Amino acid sequence: MIFTRNIFWRILTSALLMVLGSMVWIQASVSPAAAEGPTAGETGMSVQIIPVGDDFNAASLDTTPVFKVGDTFKVSIVAQNVQDPGIFGGQFEINYETGYLEAVSGSLTPGIAMQPVVIAVNEIKPNEGLVKYAASRQGNVDNLKGNVVLATLSFKAVAATEPPEGQTTTIHLQSVKLGAKGGVEVSVSGLVDLDVIIREDGGNGKGDIAGDVKIEGRAADKQDGHKVEAVGAKGGKLETLTETNGHFVIQKAPADTYTMTASRPGFLAASCPEVKHVTTALTTLKDATLLAGDINSDAVIDITDAVAIGAVFGSTTANEVADLNADGVVDVLDLILMAANFGQTSAGNPWLCQVATEL
Repeated sequence: MIFTRNIFWRILTSALLMVLGSMVWIQASVSPAAAEGPTAGETGMSVQIIPVGDDFNAASLDTTPVFKVGDTFKVSIVAQNVQDPGIFGGQFEINYETGYLEAVSGSLTPGIAMQPVVIAVNEIKPNEGLVKYAASRQGNVDNLKGNVVLATLSFKAVAATEPPEGQTTTIHLQSVKLGAKGGVEVSVSGLVDLDVIIREDGGNGKGDIAGDVKIEGRAADKQDGHKVEAVGAKGGKLETLTETNGHFVIQKAPADTYTMTASRPGFLAASCPEVKHVTTALTTLKDATLLAGDINSDAVIDITDAVAIGAVFGSTTANEVADLNADGVVDVLDLILMAANFGQTSAGNPWLCQVATEL
């Protein structure tokens, strides 16, 4: 028999579908306690907010994300802390309240790490508030370990959850199954949903900490995803991420004296201590601008950062830390940004937040 290219690909496709059909999966069994999060050292699943343009940001958000009606935001569905033997594919469903949220048509896509991928189910049922997804890696590739983004999905906020103040709507993860290459079963110890608040105006309120953080070398409308952390003298820790314009809000922060830190990989972190915050007022911080060039995150821009840029010079890898201006390639423009700040340190460039409190 003469094998043409078309016949070869038909045989290969049939074989892949047979592998998908025969792969052994395990239904995640979640007790009420496990639903609060995965058991330490075991694989869990979660829905997480991610900044626009990034496939996954591992920083957890300790405060409930707040959006205004009309906003569109992106989430990732993540298998967390995946150990040996790893995972080769997975399936899940997402349930959401259609009165508050709309799953954006065509936005359900596989995570970058899943490539090359075979997608068996990719379905959004807007009338039911239901999303279904099932996919596997394909071919002679390895299982995945660590934090694995199975897919990303965008939602649009269509109605306010408030009043009453603080009322949320939940993006609920369910019917999760994971499988490893070779039919090895992978158990899931817990599922973590995502609660969001939707407001008519999305404005800041009493008890919030708000401000703006920007980084060098990026356009004014590409300032999303910078981390802002508040560590209280009483031991509490709050985190959030900036919006596309660099604005951030930490909602309903407990009364405390905080050290505020703004950071982004590739840039010098900046801190502002002794921020006194009360729950009866809005605490607004002065702007922070992070200097470009701290590639290895050691709080100083020096020859090691220049070497780090040289090591990946010409790279077009997505989300490369050395791509300081985020234009998709590590080149002389990134080198110039770093070199202009040579010798600068985080200690020498604090965040002069000069708190203003609005009663």
